[in-house]
Amino acid sequence: MKMNRQYMLAFIALVLGLMVSVQFQTANNPVERDTRDIWELRADLEEEKKRQQMLNEEIRKNEELLQQYSAKGQNAANEAMELALQDLKKQAGLTSISGQGITITIEPFNEGLVGNDTPVPQLYPDMLRRLINELNRYDAKEIAIDDQRVVSRTPIREVNESIYVNNEPLSSFPVEIKVLSDDSEKLHQKMIASPAIEDFIRENFYVEAAVSNEIVLPAYTEPLRVKYMKQVKEDS
Repeated sequence: MKMNRQYMLAFIALVLGLMVSVQFQTANNPVERDTRDIWELRADLEEEKKRQQMLNEEIRKNEELLQQYSAKGQNAANEAMELALQDLKKQAGLTSISGQGITITIEPFNEGLVGNDTPVPQLYPDMLRRLINELNRYDAKEIAIDDQRVVSRTPIREVNESIYVNNEPLSSFPVEIKVLSDDSEKLHQKMIASPAIEDFIRENFYVEAAVSNEIVLPAYTEPLRVKYMKQVKEDS
């Protein structure tokens, strides 16, 4: 009886200790409140919806590919794999592509004026990066700067006062940026009032955007280096 009472007291002490520990942790780590307003929440919700839609589309494509593997023979499976490879190359920007979109032309206001004491404005990599970010924000599909395809790993940097895109220097002005879009008119209207375009204008650049029904973008030609991946050995 005495031993049972000791066990009971030890159990009660353990429970009280856990309760005090939980209360102490809660007091030291209060739950952070979400301070976002309704517009920020709506914007985040729209972004989540877009990501969910993209994931659903990828799932649908992979399910269709799996059905092709299951329903057809080896030759058909190889053909399906080849189609999948071509689709991946297209998504990675390794093939040329064409379609509707807009063309953005950037050049100095005083370019070609003889005797003008105003220096030629300086083009900075951050200006181009912000422009690319805004184009992507407005649902641009594919982008090329001065015939250099822009992909996720494209570097835009300054070397000896020259701008390099994909390790290639930009040609002399005007700089031409070609953009493909499913709704070129909407993209054109968005870019007219774009803060990134205003940055160029404040730096004394003239920017013109025009809609085109047929734009051709070159393929990304730089070598792709794959990290954290190795070939799987086939079972013998």
